[in-house]
Amino acid sequence: MNGEIITAYQYITNDLRQKKGRQIREYCWIVEGGLNFFDDNRMTYSIINVLFLWPSNTMKFISALLFLIFVLAAGVVPAYAGKAVSIDVPPASLEKWYKPANKRQVWLHTMFKLRREMQAISEYAKLNDQPGMAKWIARLEKDYNKIADMVPEWEKEIKPRLLPELEMFAEKGDAPRVAKTLKMIQRTCDDCHQDYQPLVTAMHRSPHYDELKLKGINGSQQSFEDNMEELSESVNRILIALDDGHNPVALKSSKTLASQLQNLGDSCIACHKNDAYPRERILGKATQQRLEILQSNISKGLVKDSQKLMGEIAVTVCARCHNTHRIVYDLRNALLPVK
Repeated sequence: MNGEIITAYQYITNDLRQKKGRQIREYCWIVEGGLNFFDDNRMTYSIINVLFLWPSNTMKFISALLFLIFVLAAGVVPAYAGKAVSIDVPPASLEKWYKPANKRQVWLHTMFKLRREMQAISEYAKLNDQPGMAKWIARLEKDYNKIADMVPEWEKEIKPRLLPELEMFAEKGDAPRVAKTLKMIQRTCDDCHQDYQPLVTAMHRSPHYDELKLKGINGSQQSFEDNMEELSESVNRILIALDDGHNPVALKSSKTLASQLQNLGDSCIACHKNDAYPRERILGKATQQRLEILQSNISKGLVKDSQKLMGEIAVTVCARCHNTHRIVYDLRNALLPVK
């Protein structure tokens, strides 16, 4: 194992020159896994072999090397590195474990299970509860290995060899090494999340509006994009008319806006199914009351009050809905190639 650790550091040095961050992580695993497995004396001996027995004039280089390992493995990019961003696209096989390809969010719930299992093992280790650890380690082993079964392309992202070691340390009641091994397993999760999680979220956990049809103000069907465009025109038409003293136009447009928002609310059920709360939160009674007060204020010629109320509607309806639905949707469309 000492030879493997030294070889790993040599490979790290070579890969640093070539800026291969993923390979660096792999060799760091060899080093960390070896050090965690040895007892204190052999661990000390390994560290001496790797570092202190090297020529003294290399020590400054080693310090800089360890810093660079941290920087590259963490994906830190200098501020002057330009605007280009590289994002790893997840394998296509992942899609079938998310809605709508699957009836359930299978992948997502597997991740939830893994988090819960590791927490249970950690807490039982602190209590030196071996039956408790054994129960949750068995579950962890099953769900952790599912990752490669569901997405074969990610087989190299996980470290199944850590699970027998975790079980061995738990049986011995070696809580410190249980904690270290759990931390290493967590690292495999964190490394994968660092590479893929943002785009996976955008691709598989953001809403799809392309096939969603809404009823337009004239009764015909329209796309979501066209609906948003007409809503924007109505909002601005009201504000323009109020600014220019055209109250009849503002009143007519406010009624049109109320009808458009009603039609928009009717589309919520397409995603939220039997849950009425999302619509109520954004387009419920409070919004209806604001629209009624708006029409009343416009009829009375209360321009300032009407403008203020339009600002409230923009925040409580437009911005609130966009913050929930639009940001990730736009991110996905910007990052993914057009099919």
